[in-house]
Amino acid sequence: MREDPGNQAMKRQPLRRLVGAGTALLLGMGVAIGSGILRTPGDVASALPSAGWILLVWVVGGLIVTVQGLVTAELATRYPEAGGEYVFLREAYGEFVAFFFGWAYTVFIIGGGAAAISLAFGDFACELWSLDPKRAGVMAAIAIVAVTGVNSIGLRAGAGVQNTLTSVKILALLAIIAVGLVLGDKPWASTNDSGSGQGAVTASPIGLQVLLVGLLPVLWSYNGTTDAVKLAEEVKDVRRALPLAVIGSTVALIVIYAGVNVALLRVVPAPEMGGLTSVPGEAMSRLFGPAGRTGMLIAGMVVCLGSLSSTVLATIRVTFALARDGLTFRILARMSKSQAPVPALWAVAVFSIVLVLNRNFTKVLDIYFFASAILFGLSYASLIVFRWRDREKRRDVFRCPFGIVLAAFLILFQGALAWDIARHNTGDVIYTLGLLGGLAIFYLVWKAFPRRRTE
Repeated sequence: MREDPGNQAMKRQPLRRLVGAGTALLLGMGVAIGSGILRTPGDVASALPSAGWILLVWVVGGLIVTVQGLVTAELATRYPEAGGEYVFLREAYGEFVAFFFGWAYTVFIIGGGAAAISLAFGDFACELWSLDPKRAGVMAAIAIVAVTGVNSIGLRAGAGVQNTLTSVKILALLAIIAVGLVLGDKPWASTNDSGSGQGAVTASPIGLQVLLVGLLPVLWSYNGTTDAVKLAEEVKDVRRALPLAVIGSTVALIVIYAGVNVALLRVVPAPEMGGLTSVPGEAMSRLFGPAGRTGMLIAGMVVCLGSLSSTVLATIRVTFALARDGLTFRILARMSKSQAPVPALWAVAVFSIVLVLNRNFTKVLDIYFFASAILFGLSYASLIVFRWRDREKRRDVFRCPFGIVLAAFLILFQGALAWDIARHNTGDVIYTLGLLGGLAIFYLVWKAFPRRRTE
């Protein structure tokens, strides 16, 4: 990429490596364990015909995310800078694609992801305190402000909070597994298909579209396992720590999520799961009465806060890197002495609050995944670009096995997700495409006024 002389001084200031391998691994798990595993099992059960299909789609989702982790680990060790996918695209395609990704990521992925997590927090809070469900957006906004405030204190403070909350979340999920397996007395392999008998592990074959509908909330539950790469410039021993973090977090979650679903099915059979806002809450209610539901709602709120904190800690580095390269407002590249990009944090917080006050959980999730399908498809394609450029194997890089094949698979898969979302939510897809098109036009305007890039 051609360097802008006005950017070089800022780019030469490396960030301190304050993040260890353990924190990097917990970060991926911390982002992923949130609204997904607590909020989406009911949505998955609504889409799929049996307990067997439900468990299969959770394992398949984890394997897909493992492939994403392998590809991303190679990309991150090739370019261990703050910003993750933004850096890969900048080096593969140049400034325009980097600008497009950085701005779109800030708006849709960081803003939309934080909004979806906080809306789940709002749903749990409204149910716990018997508030009007329409107040979920207000509760979500309060959560965003609180988490942004903590992360504004500094990297060590943010990392410490996310490590603590992630550990609590893992223990909570292990507790659900233990309680469900020990106290649950239902045959877990029940079916949603009335034509199949009790105890059937699988039902009749399902189509690709049905599978994708069930897979989408599962992928949301795994989403974030690769986010540690966005702190690559701040991670100690990058070549060893990042592959372990992105792959290890996914493998651990496959085991935990499969265990959670088996435990839940032992309490709430598959035919009764469909459409429930919180299957864990229903399970605990059946086992322990109102106290169980209350405890699960409180745990759900803590889980969402932890996931929101981990998300903000990692993903905001994309916005920081974009600003450091002079492709967004320079103020967003300012780091505090405690290494917190405070202006970027609050800018994204404002956008997330706008989203939570104007969209519900499902609509935010569709906007998020449609935009990410396009953006991450480009990111995975960058591995093919780098492999083609580098004829010789680099010893300082983690090399993804069957890298080109796996990257091609991920590109096709992201395309299938985008197409499926477009089929059932045309309005928000048009809205998202309009904003993405606006970003392309905005790039031309931005380049036409170079002074603004250094403000």
